[in-house]
Amino acid sequence: MHILDAHAHCGITLPFEKLLPRWKEGGISGGVLFSPAEEIYDRFQASFVDSPYYKKSRERVHHYLQSLTSGNIFIYWFVWNDFLIPGKEFSGIKWHRHPDEPRYQYKTPECENFIEYICQNKMPVVLEEELTNTIELVKKFDGRTTTIIPHFGNLNGGYYNLKKAGLFENPAVYVDTSLANPFQIKDFASDYGVERILFGSDFPFGDPASECFKLKNMFSQKELEQVYSGNLLRLLK
Repeated sequence: MHILDAHAHCGITLPFEKLLPRWKEGGISGGVLFSPAEEIYDRFQASFVDSPYYKKSRERVHHYLQSLTSGNIFIYWFVWNDFLIPGKEFSGIKWHRHPDEPRYQYKTPECENFIEYICQNKMPVVLEEELTNTIELVKKFDGRTTTIIPHFGNLNGGYYNLKKAGLFENPAVYVDTSLANPFQIKDFASDYGVERILFGSDFPFGDPASECFKLKNMFSQKELEQVYSGNLLRLLK
């Protein structure tokens, strides 16, 4: 069965050579790569907006990811407060912060222009943010591009809070299974089907082989084909 990992970190500090053996162990033939957060911004300085060091770091890691693209490797652009437009090699966007980390400058013209660009080009967005910001960004996208909620929302304010807010009723909102609770995965599949579920590992925080095995007894063969790769390939066209 063709298996693609829709959520794996890779960069200068976490080279592809460390990920590849873990993929091979799980029978995974490729997937989506995006930078570790620490190569994009200073996670430990709440007042951080940007700096020359991190501008250069983002340039380096995105260039490194570009060198890895192939038929089975897709790369996502990790956005930060400069809101630079991604190169054409990038298939999607990683939008990421935790509550105790520096904030995105959402009200700037640069942010608005960035959102318009990714919506016009229908670039899927892996969105990991606080609950309120998650809901507001999905409203801004307005179904014009796909939002992927990683970990079934466990770092976006919680799966059941997102469900209660009606986020998963939106057909443009997908989920990935990285580090998600099996009960949440089954609940989503029961209420919304499997067409918007993507297999992901969150390497290095999750083990690709273990995260892959977690799903094997949850779904039928046909459903697994969708979750393991079919849904992602359809999304990326």
